[in-house]
Amino acid sequence: MPQSDFMSPEELMIEIYRAIYAALESRLHLIGSVIDADSRKEILTQQIYDKGDFYGNTGYIVETNDSGMTLRVGSNVRHEPFVLGGKVPSWTPIAPLKSWVERKGLSWTDKKSGKLLTVDQIAHMIQAKIKREGIAARNVFVQVIANREQWIYQQLNSIEVSL
Repeated sequence: MPQSDFMSPEELMIEIYRAIYAALESRLHLIGSVIDADSRKEILTQQIYDKGDFYGNTGYIVETNDSGMTLRVGSNVRHEPFVLGGKVPSWTPIAPLKSWVERKGLSWTDKKSGKLLTVDQIAHMIQAKIKREGIAARNVFVQVIANREQWIYQQLNSIEVSL
């Protein structure tokens, strides 16, 4: 049977959908990589780092399913909600604060006596401040997306599909 250069309308539509899908997926990867790079710069600017795990686990993923594609950006660490959304004034467990003070090598002195404060005293002072004031939200991803909103729309509106 001779090979035909012509496709049926159904085959042509399938190829068109595949081309649209590939173009959209490619553009979402471009947008994700730019948001990721800008977010990493903002994380360093705002000095959001302790062990480097928030910064090191920042990235993006393009997820696809039957209903569409989703671009997700963020950091894959347990404390991400507290960095991005802050923390309302409440008691914080003391053990993580003590280990944080030790890891940071913080050394504070008492203003009145001039004595060096212990790790335990510093951790309790930080705990009291979090109880009193909470932790401010620093959602770098929302900020970067807001700054890049027009560019993102431009990228999505300028997708070209070719067969």
